[in-house]
Amino acid sequence: MKLRVLNILACLFVTACMITSCLGDDTVEYEFSKDASITALSIKDSIVTYYPGKTAAGKDTTLSFAVLGSDYPFIINQNEGLIYNQDSLPVGTDISKVVLDITADTYGIYIAAETDSLWEETDSLDFNKPIHFKVIAENGIFGKPYKVMINVHQQDPEQMTWQQVDGNFPTNIQKQKAVYMNGSIYVFAEQTKQVAVTMAKTSDAKTWTPLEDINIPVKADYSSVMVWGNQLYILADNELYVSENGLEWTKSETTQTFSRLLANIHSEYNQKIIGADVDNHYIESTDGINWTQYEALPNNFSTGHTAFVSYPLATNPKIDRIVLAGDNPDKTDTTSVIWTQLNAENCWTELYPTNASDACPNFENTSIIHYNGHLFAFGGIRQTSTSEFSPFYESMDNGITWQANNENIIFPEDFNTLFKQSKGNYSYIVDEEQFIWMMWSKTGKVWKGRINKLGFKKQ
Repeated sequence: MKLRVLNILACLFVTACMITSCLGDDTVEYEFSKDASITALSIKDSIVTYYPGKTAAGKDTTLSFAVLGSDYPFIINQNEGLIYNQDSLPVGTDISKVVLDITADTYGIYIAAETDSLWEETDSLDFNKPIHFKVIAENGIFGKPYKVMINVHQQDPEQMTWQQVDGNFPTNIQKQKAVYMNGSIYVFAEQTKQVAVTMAKTSDAKTWTPLEDINIPVKADYSSVMVWGNQLYILADNELYVSENGLEWTKSETTQTFSRLLANIHSEYNQKIIGADVDNHYIESTDGINWTQYEALPNNFSTGHTAFVSYPLATNPKIDRIVLAGDNPDKTDTTSVIWTQLNAENCWTELYPTNASDACPNFENTSIIHYNGHLFAFGGIRQTSTSEFSPFYESMDNGITWQANNENIIFPEDFNTLFKQSKGNYSYIVDEEQFIWMMWSKTGKVWKGRINKLGFKKQ
């Protein structure tokens, strides 16, 4: 404190002596700077974060680790007088005793309060509430105050949080498939005479439209529906139909006949849609009208339920990968079949893990998403005496190996009950805000969940 005060006094003394100096008739004038800005601010050294954990004996305890202050740089908004860390400190970080490094136009940095006090480099400050600072310029006038805030996450960024969305989702739905297009969720349900559809916007998912039959003259296959670009596609009597709203459908101009629609890519750089013809050959198209036939699908390609996801490579966004998961044709096998291809390829490659324990389980109603940079698969657990819903199985190598994630990315306990009540029927989508939506049959229940950090907004 004494050293800082002496520095300020010495500065004032020197400048005072330079105001005027009379030698004969010569007069030297000096204009003092009015600059009074904070030019840099950071947390000095490290700061402690506390989080819940377990002892070796399995008892609840509190653990801690040090966070390096330099890993969380501060932004200075000179126009508004705001200083803050854009990347929030981890949840549980103690900001009650923070030591700062501050650089300003002069040494005169003050903590602004009812009674101003000179800031010292060793001051330990409580930032549970914002603190105001101001700088005195060489001309003796204070600059505008700065409001300094230290942001701390209020949620564990890696934790997944779920919430039930109460609304009027139809309870007379059994088998179903959901797709997401232009901010809306479309759920297509198997009915006796025709497939029916209900729709809700994710901004108001409490309000669903009444379940209504689609206007196709022959029975459609609800499980074939998919979004490609800004249109919906579905198969009916081996023919392709197209829609912009889910209710009004027109028959495609293509002459191609189909047994299945399998997957598609519609990214910035690549567009194609993939199916199988009535002779089980691989077919694909870049416009939905003109199709090219290739070799027959592999003998062990899934003949039942399949689910797919497509996404650009992390190493090259101009290349897209498709990963398709499906029921294993061998009903005694406990693993799913996983297939993949890149956008320029016109055949499927099966993925095998080296160790059987790393394979994706053979789920009921297999589901797959690309989420938070990884693949996740889930569904009903087969080969159990009672119906159970699986945890998330995560793949970090594009579908080769899979491991259950039972820590942060988990489903609510309610899903086991809902899986039984719905007889294993549900559907899902991932929206633009990275919420995973789950619609459960017969119960009218809708849930949405998201990894917390995917909802954090940059300031």
